[in-house]
Amino acid sequence: MAVRARPLLLSAVATFLVALLHAAAAAAATSCAPRACGNLTIAYPFWLPDQASPSSAPCGPAAFQVDCRGGQASLARSFRGAYKILRVSYGNRTLVVANDNVQTDASGCPVPRIDVSASLSLAPFTASSTNAQLVFLFNSNCNAAAGAPPPGFVNVTCPGTQALVRLDPRYNTSAARAVAGDCDYSVVPVLPGSPGATAADYPKLLRGGYQLEWRASPGDCAACNASGGRCGYDANADAFACICSDGSSRPTRCDAKKSGKKVILIVSLSITFGLLLAFLTIILKFRRRIRSFSLPSIMDRRGSSDTANVEKLLQKYGDLAPKRYRYSELKKITESFKHKLGEGGYGVVFSGVLSASRGNREREVAVKVLHHSRPNGEEFLNEVVSIGRTSHVNIVTLLGFCLEGSKRALVYEYMPNGSLDRYIFSDDPGAALGWETLHEVAAGIARGLEYLHEGCNTRIIHFDIKPQNVLLDADFRPKIADFGMAKLCSPQESILSMADARGTIGFIAPEVFSRGFGVISTKSDVYSYGMLLLEMVAGRSNVKAYAEKSSGDLFFPLWIYDHLLQDGGLLQDRGAGAADDEEIARKMALIGLWCIQTVPASRPSMSRVLEMLERSIHELAMPPRPYHVSPSNSPSPSHPSSYPSSTSGFTLRSSRVHTPESTA
Repeated sequence: MAVRARPLLLSAVATFLVALLHAAAAAAATSCAPRACGNLTIAYPFWLPDQASPSSAPCGPAAFQVDCRGGQASLARSFRGAYKILRVSYGNRTLVVANDNVQTDASGCPVPRIDVSASLSLAPFTASSTNAQLVFLFNSNCNAAAGAPPPGFVNVTCPGTQALVRLDPRYNTSAARAVAGDCDYSVVPVLPGSPGATAADYPKLLRGGYQLEWRASPGDCAACNASGGRCGYDANADAFACICSDGSSRPTRCDAKKSGKKVILIVSLSITFGLLLAFLTIILKFRRRIRSFSLPSIMDRRGSSDTANVEKLLQKYGDLAPKRYRYSELKKITESFKHKLGEGGYGVVFSGVLSASRGNREREVAVKVLHHSRPNGEEFLNEVVSIGRTSHVNIVTLLGFCLEGSKRALVYEYMPNGSLDRYIFSDDPGAALGWETLHEVAAGIARGLEYLHEGCNTRIIHFDIKPQNVLLDADFRPKIADFGMAKLCSPQESILSMADARGTIGFIAPEVFSRGFGVISTKSDVYSYGMLLLEMVAGRSNVKAYAEKSSGDLFFPLWIYDHLLQDGGLLQDRGAGAADDEEIARKMALIGLWCIQTVPASRPSMSRVLEMLERSIHELAMPPRPYHVSPSNSPSPSHPSSYPSSTSGFTLRSSRVHTPESTA
């Protein structure tokens, strides 16, 4: 009976796989006619979505989607949609863009702090090597040992801003990184050849934009048009398609042999079918020998393969990877891991000192030695490179890494003022931060998260935003740290699927520990940020709120919400008690309550949070009353929630803070 069943099983599986392959091979190629946007012609590979039919298939690769608003074209997938297209050369595959994120007014303010070079390696766009570059240096006291600014740098023209700028004739981020030394810096490419331009002309140079080059899928649009076809895009194959007058598509030209594609498809399916049958037959025949393989031998092979793959990846990344340290070097840097700074779930942090080299003086660093439960070498290296390529004033700088056998470590810049929890949970009034400083810290964290969510070439969701993971530099500038739980995804992914819940109790978004509340996305970080804001306002640990609730104490966000409704003034005395301080405290509380809404779609994005922080409290609506949700207290997904399902109610034009009843 078993002998008869085996051919039937093979036949059924093979039939199913062939049908599946046939379905996958059905490609839907689409083409969009060239369209005008202002004085530009938008043609393949660039494309404008059909406003009349938003669900229509794309006419080109996703990265080339263009928005046209008020006659101004911009790259739809760029950071904040801020890459305005000034010129396009389809023959040379280049375009000139002006980046709104780095524009200044006539006085040169604000000085660009976003390192544009960190997000220009996102395929298919790269900054042209023919560009010149502006290098900005901040906190210039970092070069105090040199006694004078580096050669070629001049003071920026923005009044009251201590920063330096230099105009280099060639775009070279490695050279900029070397000259920056210990300083915070940013690099912005600009068009070369402006007659008589100097570094002091940076506002004008920034408005002129810079040149990008693109790599598109193989396909000659001119040859396609000459053959009577239209340039198009095959979304299933993610490739160029030449669409012919009969509705069919070809990979290159319409006068190519029509049967070629079908022959290739038939041969491919036949070979695949044969290989699958052979593979299934071998498995059934030699299943006993397969079972005899020992797990240790497989693990040994996997380990050696992992090491080989890591070395290949390092060669591939080249200079893009942060500096690699040997484990023996880390022991020397940390004096054999002598001074322990702290310990978390993913590793232990030690202080260390990098020796002076290449004209740079000694530099204090923090070395995090990770536990052995980290991912394999390839995954770890991919994460290191992705995080190492982030460059933002509110993200802690990754200086290097160690990957040596099972040993993994990260080398970060040292933050002399430690973590934020030391200042918001302190019983010492002298250690507490003022409200204006807290507001600046909150805005800095928001800018860092916005960059991780929207500004990186690889979207990063942190999943562990809390006071202990926000570090403060010498000027109390916040920097997001500890990416041990972070999840990397492409900018096109708006929803994540994860097998495990991650985060810290009290800061975990409801959807992370129970999928019934919604999908996991960047809004999960927004929830954690909201809880962080509330803790900054209340000056108490949210983790304790769960224990206190069992003894009759009110749930932490409800306690803040009720204080706001009672109009009881400052939630915690931080000194002067002026009206401006009270407004800052109440505004931070309102924004925090909006961020912790149960429904992810009802929370603001980090870009919207930054807008709210810049508004007056009289322009912010009162959010609905929080509903208590925790990993140990999870209502069913059908449990009614008081939260709205839209984001239209964050702000309003009014003269006072509104309650939910007053906005009805």
